[in-house]
Amino acid sequence: MSDDINRLHERLEEMDELFQLALSLGDTSNIEEVLGSIVETCVRMCRADHAAILLFSPFSRGALQTLVRSADPSDGGIDHGLNLLIAGWIEHHGRPLLTADLMGDLNLKPGSDRWGKLGAAVAVPLVSAGKTIGILNLVNHSGGREFGKDALRLAEKIASLAARFVVHARLHETLFQDNIRLKTALHQKAGAREILGNSTGIQELRKKISAVAASSATVLLIGETGTGKELVARGIHFESARCEKPFIAVNCSAIPAALFESELFGHERGAFTGATAIQKGKFELAHEGTLFLDEIAEMPLDLQPKLLRVLEERSFSRVGASIEIDADVRIIAACSRDLNAAVQQGAFREDLYHRLSVVPLSIPPLRQRTEDIPLLASSFLQEFSRGASTFEPQALEAMQKLPWSGNVRELRNAVERICIFLPPGRISASDLIQQGIGAESHSAPRLDAALQTFLATVEPGKDVLELLEQHVVQIAYRQAKGNVSRAAKTLGIDRNALQRRLDKPHPE
Repeated sequence: MSDDINRLHERLEEMDELFQLALSLGDTSNIEEVLGSIVETCVRMCRADHAAILLFSPFSRGALQTLVRSADPSDGGIDHGLNLLIAGWIEHHGRPLLTADLMGDLNLKPGSDRWGKLGAAVAVPLVSAGKTIGILNLVNHSGGREFGKDALRLAEKIASLAARFVVHARLHETLFQDNIRLKTALHQKAGAREILGNSTGIQELRKKISAVAASSATVLLIGETGTGKELVARGIHFESARCEKPFIAVNCSAIPAALFESELFGHERGAFTGATAIQKGKFELAHEGTLFLDEIAEMPLDLQPKLLRVLEERSFSRVGASIEIDADVRIIAACSRDLNAAVQQGAFREDLYHRLSVVPLSIPPLRQRTEDIPLLASSFLQEFSRGASTFEPQALEAMQKLPWSGNVRELRNAVERICIFLPPGRISASDLIQQGIGAESHSAPRLDAALQTFLATVEPGKDVLELLEQHVVQIAYRQAKGNVSRAAKTLGIDRNALQRRLDKPHPE
């Protein structure tokens, strides 16, 4: 009888604990506190040494995040790596984990792993709408208390409450969006400040970025491929009042036409074949932030009226839905070709063009700011070589003379190639030629100089063209080491034709 009373008391205590937990989940004002209470309740009710919650990203199955844990992992607790292993076990077996020997079930060697002090464990999935969104893990030290079926049952109940809270608070989505933004924010902000260059064109561009950032006007960036249009767009975003909100970049040339509308505006479940779930579009993800539409000229003509409507009405609807969604989004568009010419050709709507080009900004190509090349090249070299290499002055001078048709991107790629194939140290002009950087563009000036020297030494009245032909023939013949066929192939002529030229007497 006393045993029954004790079990009844235990169940009442459990119910009270779960009730208190459910009440705390209603307070979404402090997310960390609520999640902390989930973990603390798990530790207390299941008598665990450690507990942790891992969430899967709703955007990419490969992205996971350990959200909260009950103890410092340095003492052999549950760190992110162990969370990943446990999540992999549950994913593989398709059921909760209940074990007296966690290390054995995960095939880890206790003596060599940082989790060697761990023993019993129970882990259950967090499930919402039939989909696993995360894992709740409980672990005890080796030689400590084992978990039973009661602990598993309690963990499943707590996981069910936790999953509802995560979805209700939209935590599952915002956590990963915030995490992505935090990971890139420092790089992006540094990038906005590091629009490198001291040329007049770049100094003027920086001033315009600051002026444009203070407004909410739509911006059209005009510049050749590789000039840094996205870097400028990020600069505008991070100097604006929207800097703490998302910056979403879309390359219009990389999206298949059939998926364009869904990519921008999202879709409802069942909107078309393959639409198995609701999908938010880029406009929705960029809410209160900035949407960068690169290569806007590649947008399908039949979708352009829908973009125009969003710009004018500030609202849109997902594919397959009738409900309008507010679009508090700043648009920055970019184009590497003449958008006005596309309008004249009927490939781009004139009204959309005018709506996008409220503030047009031109980004100068690298050939118009060659004085910035030494600074850019040296900065890229410092980045890729980690300070182990430098350019000799002659190398920087040589780089300034190159055309760089791919602009800053081409220059950056060239410097990265140098760091891959050359050992750390001083980079000379000949090293550039060795790596194929400017070899073709340098050959023409060298040839011009050689011809000028040759003409200056020829006596008046001599057949200069005949002399040049004989010189070229003899050079090709010597390079081919006397092999007429190989020399003829180098010169692009027939073997017999070359032989006749070789047999001709050399003009005096």
